[in-house]
Amino acid sequence: MTLKQIEYFQAVCARGNISAAAEDLFVSRSVVSRAISELEEEFNVQIFLRSKSGVALTEGGKILAQLFSSFTANCDSAKARISSLQTGRESWSLRLGVTPTNAYCIYRTCLESFQQQNPHISLYIEEYSAYSAWRLLQAGKLDAFFTPVRPDPEDFDSLELYPNPSMLGAVDTDPLCQRDSVGVEEVLDLPLGFFNAPVPIESLLRTCAEAMGKELNIVIRTSDQMLLREMTQMGRIYPILPLDMMATWQGVRQLPLDFVNPSTNRLVWSRALRPSPPMEAFLGFMSFMR
Repeated sequence: MTLKQIEYFQAVCARGNISAAAEDLFVSRSVVSRAISELEEEFNVQIFLRSKSGVALTEGGKILAQLFSSFTANCDSAKARISSLQTGRESWSLRLGVTPTNAYCIYRTCLESFQQQNPHISLYIEEYSAYSAWRLLQAGKLDAFFTPVRPDPEDFDSLELYPNPSMLGAVDTDPLCQRDSVGVEEVLDLPLGFFNAPVPIESLLRTCAEAMGKELNIVIRTSDQMLLREMTQMGRIYPILPLDMMATWQGVRQLPLDFVNPSTNRLVWSRALRPSPPMEAFLGFMSFMR
């Protein structure tokens, strides 16, 4: 197995066509085909299913694709770290991902303290969906990701941090605030607000509404947290959001929902990639914080 064979294999995966991959690589089709055949012989597996429209990975090919993705990510990371040694010290940076619903509290409860204790480590924080973050972690473009979504334990390690349940928000003068929790039938009768990001509870509510012959009354769906807060404070809507998002809203009570299990925020990172020194320091800090 050679780096060139891996390069050709990944090009075919990206294009789904051997001829198109060969054009991108500026080599003949036979050169790419030979590289694929050599990999198939070495691993004793058929890598691609061929058809008139192109090629598709077999189950064995998918295993190799994951292996080579981790390998190239590690290789690129090693090159960058070796290059940085020429400046006298390794680059101390940490690339972290957050979701739209946990960014504020994650920074306030975790990242701000870490930065204060480790000023020599530069933090780079970006917002991603869970689907995008999984791919970036496997490609070595993210060191870690904060998410309530439970990862595949075969591909990722994780550290559970703290509960972050979905709650119903209500202005504190609302009679509902006298309740300890709210049931699904009551929620279905309310004008609701949602953050513009996928949340599992919405599909659960739609299923319940259909079973009860009702319609889910979503008044607003927006990524503007300030608007959601103001509409709640005016008594116009009842948002269903993670506790993280509403914890600092003045004049708003967060009511538990008695029909859902609370989710947990967790830190996730790739099992296939060796943690960098800044990542090792961060994992030690987060383990202590937990």
